[in-house]
Amino acid sequence: MMKRLSPRFAAAACVLAMTAAAPLRADPGDFGAMPGLWKILVRHVTNGKAGAPEVHWHCVDEGADPWATFAAWTPAVGECSATDQQRRSTSLAWKLTCKGASPASAHVDFDSAKHYTGSVTMEGRGEVTQVEGARYAACTSPQD
Repeated sequence: MMKRLSPRFAAAACVLAMTAAAPLRADPGDFGAMPGLWKILVRHVTNGKAGAPEVHWHCVDEGADPWATFAAWTPAVGECSATDQQRRSTSLAWKLTCKGASPASAHVDFDSAKHYTGSVTMEGRGEVTQVEGARYAACTSPQD
C-alpha cells in the first residue's frame, strides 16, 4: 500500500508546479531521469541535524516536466515561488522566495537515471531540507 502525500508536501508541489510554467532552457526529452515509480525521502534539518525521513511515492510519466516532477518540494516555511531556474541533463537548481522567510536556494543532482539527492539551503539558517529519490519500479496503474 502506498503512502499518500502529506498536505504540506502536496501544497509545495502545487506551488512549484504553478511556477514551473516559466520557459525552460532545455528539451524535456534530454533530462536524464527514468520514468517509473519513485520513492522519495524528505528530511527536515534542524540545527544541522536531519530528522526522520518522510516517505513519498510518485509515479513519473515518460516525458514528464522535470520541474514539476523532481523539484516539487520546498522547506516547510509557507508559500514559496521558484525563480532563476537552471537545468542541465542531470541536475536542477533554483532560487526560492518564501513569504515570511529568508531567501533560499535548492538543487537536485542525479548520479544516475535512477537516483538523485538534493537540498534546500536558506540564508542565515543553512541546510533546512534534504531529499533523496530512487526509482523503485515501473508504474503499473494510474493509481501508482
